[in-house]
Amino acid sequence: MRTFLSLLALSAAARAADPPTPPVLNRGAFDVPNSSGAWDRFPPPAKPELPEWARALSLPLPKTAARMLVQDHFHRANNPLGARLAADVRHEVADALNSPYGRASAKADRERAGGAPHPHAALVRAFARKLTLEGHAITDAEFARVLKALGPKDTTALVHTVAYANFQNRVWLGLGVKGESPPLPPVAVNFDFDAMKPLAPARPAWDDLKSAKGDGIAVRVEWSDKDAARVAQALESQKERSLRMPLAPPEAFEKLPESERAGAKRILWNTVSAGWQPEMPRVWFAGLYAFYEEAKVDRVFTNSVFWVVTRTNDCFY
Repeated sequence: MRTFLSLLALSAAARAADPPTPPVLNRGAFDVPNSSGAWDRFPPPAKPELPEWARALSLPLPKTAARMLVQDHFHRANNPLGARLAADVRHEVADALNSPYGRASAKADRERAGGAPHPHAALVRAFARKLTLEGHAITDAEFARVLKALGPKDTTALVHTVAYANFQNRVWLGLGVKGESPPLPPVAVNFDFDAMKPLAPARPAWDDLKSAKGDGIAVRVEWSDKDAARVAQALESQKERSLRMPLAPPEAFEKLPESERAGAKRILWNTVSAGWQPEMPRVWFAGLYAFYEEAKVDRVFTNSVFWVVTRTNDCFY
């Protein structure tokens, strides 16, 4: 028994002394390194300069900021409208919102894109401005002119571009960032999002929230039966309207992942978006879900903000 234990100890010691896997493995005619050895020989991943807004968000919301960099690159470098027309749209939105950073960024992109203006650039810019400032006032005839000029795919891309430009410029204005001079081009970088494990902020105990005292004005919105009836009537009126945008053919949805097909069946605006421009809502939702994961915001709070924004914009949704 003593001999067996001695041999076992010697064997363990020998295994412990085994050399680590060599960085280069002989595979015959060519030496093939393992992954670690190969990475040691490659140049380090590029870390391009980041715009001010991304640096501002990198501390509180790093995963969300990374997703927003991907969104920014998509809308500026791979926009289905083309770089020149997309820059025109973004410039019009930034100008309508009085966002100096947005104007400068869009102008720089337009100069980089070069080329002649889009033949319907004036029509597109006017639509983008009105959709930004008073989208509820766009008439069926105005929308029909844009649809006739661009077709359903580019019209869908136009609406998404205006929506994203509104979101982005309002974030910049809210953060108070001044921007860099000259504005940086879109940042092309790949992130390992699965490796990013955001630490959501801890939530205070509910009992502490219930006993919290504030000095501000407390306002409670009371809905009367008359208010509820008016909202219900407006909703029914909206449902009776004819679609301005034709739906994509059935085969367009067959190419989508199951989760996206399910969303396109439930929500009509997503039916249009996923059918004509599936990548645009895909990029948007990736950023939204990163924010939900990272911020852990209360749904009551987010729905309240959504209500304020849609009411301010006179949006029936």
